[in-house]
Amino acid sequence: MAAEPQLSTGFASGARAPAALLDEALTMARAGMGECGEITAAIILFSPPHLQLPQEALRRARADLGCLQFVVGTFPGVFTQDGSALGSSACAVQLFAAPLGLAWGRSERSVAEAPFLLWDRPGASLNRYAEACSHGSFGAVGSQFSQWRGAQGRPISGSLCLQVVGPLHARSQASRGLRPLTEALPIRRQQGALLLALERYSALPLLARNIPYALRQARKLPLDRFVVVEVPEGGDAEPELLSITATDVGRSGLWLERPLHPGASVYLAVRDPEVARRDTRLALEALEAADIEARTAWISSSIGRNASFFGQRDDDLALWKERFGRLPMLGVYALGEFQPSAMGHTRLLRFSKVFTIIGKPLRSAVEG
Repeated sequence: MAAEPQLSTGFASGARAPAALLDEALTMARAGMGECGEITAAIILFSPPHLQLPQEALRRARADLGCLQFVVGTFPGVFTQDGSALGSSACAVQLFAAPLGLAWGRSERSVAEAPFLLWDRPGASLNRYAEACSHGSFGAVGSQFSQWRGAQGRPISGSLCLQVVGPLHARSQASRGLRPLTEALPIRRQQGALLLALERYSALPLLARNIPYALRQARKLPLDRFVVVEVPEGGDAEPELLSITATDVGRSGLWLERPLHPGASVYLAVRDPEVARRDTRLALEALEAADIEARTAWISSSIGRNASFFGQRDDDLALWKERFGRLPMLGVYALGEFQPSAMGHTRLLRFSKVFTIIGKPLRSAVEG
């Protein structure tokens, strides 16, 4: 019987040089590969996002691994099943062995449900990925990306789309963690990015009347916990979450990160830790019941869904470990989260966690 496809992860953190973190994470990942065949691909992640990449150490690592596909990215935070870091120095690694690997973008041999990993930058348009990546993509918004096809890494100015090659499918579930505070209301008045009125209600008093009791006790209104959810006219497009950047007491308004689109309706919502825990449990239950045998996982997390959001620990990751234990997993804290939609497109979420398991289809699913 042929050996099972192999892959492994490694993690290192602490106040050390990036090259030292890379060496430690690679050593852990290589130890986890066992007696597998040649290493075909490597994903190297660093935090924090604007870290000076250790180019010489990366050249040595690629030469030592001898793999053709070698990609590097930086994000606000990184994690595996062995540890996590947000805003501090860390390195996370995933290695692939034959017959698994990575390919750039979509190939002619891509199967209908092949896993696609997408990295992009803040503010990028997703329109070009609707066709480029079969059945949508999972992934995250980060800062620096590079791919290595020789002795030198080539910085990528745009996006990076990778297909996970092998007899694998992917399933994704999102945990939004939002509790609506109002019903959807039409926009009555706004001046630029200043939202003044929804239907017959002034925006700031409407928010004030609906602040949950627990948050009323805070000395300062935690604006980062509240979002404005914009529902496009017609309801065909995905609702979009906008941050409230400031309040305008004099004009009873809310300053948003951008103006709302004409014709849209809006409701106010709060990012609620208890709702987030519930949503994560439901998402993980759905993945446990999925029609694939998980071999690895990718988790995209908003930087706003971290330990401080829940209190003392990242409860999303704690719930993940309860159900999926030692499954090799690679993840990032990011500025946006990508999820494949049921319609075959890529959704850009915010303030969420997207859990993606990757594995072989179960026999019943293949036969069906």
